[in-house]
Amino acid sequence: MTDIDLPLVAPQSVSTLLWELRQGATNALGIGPLGTGFEPLDSVLDGGFLPGEVVLLGGQPGVGKTVCALQWARNMSSSGRRVTFACFEHDEAALLNRLLVQELALVTTESDPIERLRAKALVRDLMLGLTTIDDAVAESPTIDEALTSLEVFSPNLQLLRASAQRTTPRELDEVSSAHLDAGGVLFVDYLQKLPVPSASSLEERVYRSVEIMKELAIAHQITVVALSAASSAGIGADRVRMDHLRGSDALAHECDLAILMNHKVTAAADRHLKFDLTQLDEARRRTIFSIEKNRRGEVDLHLEFVKDFSNFRFRPDGGFVTEALDDD
Repeated sequence: MTDIDLPLVAPQSVSTLLWELRQGATNALGIGPLGTGFEPLDSVLDGGFLPGEVVLLGGQPGVGKTVCALQWARNMSSSGRRVTFACFEHDEAALLNRLLVQELALVTTESDPIERLRAKALVRDLMLGLTTIDDAVAESPTIDEALTSLEVFSPNLQLLRASAQRTTPRELDEVSSAHLDAGGVLFVDYLQKLPVPSASSLEERVYRSVEIMKELAIAHQITVVALSAASSAGIGADRVRMDHLRGSDALAHECDLAILMNHKVTAAADRHLKFDLTQLDEARRRTIFSIEKNRRGEVDLHLEFVKDFSNFRFRPDGGFVTEALDDD
């Protein structure tokens, strides 16, 4: 029994597939990898995510999972792909506010921090209905630049305020498939809140959720990026691993790629930071992205990116972690 309707697929012989390949008559989509806009992450992934994949993004509360995912969604939609961002944590207005602040960070320079702060405050007031768009633009012309920048790719990006009571996999499929085409991306923030009516326990719900997301990814030839919450044991850990995620057995089995986010200040081995205050301060500014599962490439790769949470983003030009990590 499934919670969504998927078409039946007939088996094909290898000889038929080889003949089609020689004739140039394959059913291949002709769609390449989709980059996140983060380097060297995209290089490590040979260009980014592929259609049919389920990508797991896990970590503790506050590590920046939603910040990262929304930034990826923004980058992917700006590259021309269609993206649906289903969020159980924030409504559309809150997400739009974050997107506008991201754009402000791109159209303003760090050499003028006063203008950036003023523009961010005006965007907040605009989303709260405390000012009009004309007044905001008149006071800060960079807001108009951010709006214009966002409008260029805005038709590609769909925001969905998901509900743990009503946004079942079937509804998620219907809403997203009306917007997405092959090569598109569905973000689910986050997976453990997706209600599955046929599931009787949390473990079963997580198992069915990730199983259904995999079916969706393959059936529609999209990428599903599923954010995952840490268990109580994971919340108290210095470094979150796969087995610290809620429903980790099912997640580890079904996902194609698993990226775990950790604060560098806790994840790095003590010997690197304990006696060097400069390195300690630098570590506080950085988040480690660890590739713990990768069905088509290397694993146990650790990248780091600087937090820019005041602008709801990470700096996309990162690097490889050179220090040893806790538990390694």
